Amino acid sequence: MNHSNFNFYDAFDFDDDTPMFAFQVATTMVAEEESNNQGRQTEYRGSILGHNIVNRNRKEGELRLYNDYFAKNSKFTESQFRRRFRMSHRLFLWIANAVEDYNPYFKQRTNALGVLSLCCLQNITAAHMILVYGIPAELTDEYL
Repeated sequence: MNHSNFNFYDAFDFDDDTPMFAFQVATTMVAEEESNNQGRQTEYRGSILGHNIVNRNRKEGELRLYNDYFAKNSKFTESQFRRRFRMSHRLFLWIANAVEDYNPYFKQRTNALGVLSLCCLQNITAAHMILVYGIPAELTDEYL
C-alpha cells in the first residue's frame, strides 16, 4: 500500500488559519535548515565499501504506523492521537501533505539499489517527534 500518492488535503475542509500558520512554520524551518546546509560537501559519494547494511523493515513500520493512527479503524482513537502528537489528526495530515508537496525530501522514492525509502508519514512523524519532544533522531525508530 503506497500512501505517498494519497492527497491528504483533498480529504478535509479547513476554515480557519491554524493549518496555514502550521504550514508556514514548517516551511520556514525547512528553508532555514536548507540554507544552513548549503555549501557543505560530504566526503563520500556513494556506498561505503565494507559498510554493514541493516534491514530496518521500513515497509513493516509503515504498515504499523498506518494501522495504528491513520486507518479507518485505527488502533488509537482521536483523543489518543491528539495526546501523542499534540494536534488534531486532520491538522497533522494537512501538514504532512503540505510539507510533502513543498519539499521532495519527504516524498517516498527508491535508492540506487531499488529499495524504497521511508514514506511521507514516517518522515513527518519522525520530524514531528524530534521537534515537539526535543528528542534525538535515534529515539524515533518506533515506526522507522
